[in-house]
Amino acid sequence: MKPTADEVVKAFKGLAIAAARAKGLAKEHGREKLLGNLNRRKQDAVRQHLLEIETDVQSLVQVMTGKNKL
Repeated sequence: MKPTADEVVKAFKGLAIAAARAKGLAKEHGREKLLGNLNRRKQDAVRQHLLEIETDVQSLVQVMTGKNKL
């Protein structure tokens, strides 16, 4: 089923909001304040999420720019 224009806009808007929030937290508090109070397992989980997000964003950029097709 083809996504509607509203669904596409909402998805990208959600991505932009989440990225801006994470960027703001990192800028305001720095790495130590964000991760310092987390145990090792949770720190590893955050790093893993970042790696997954990075891969997803790279794939998305490639698809949107026509350099790679799914």
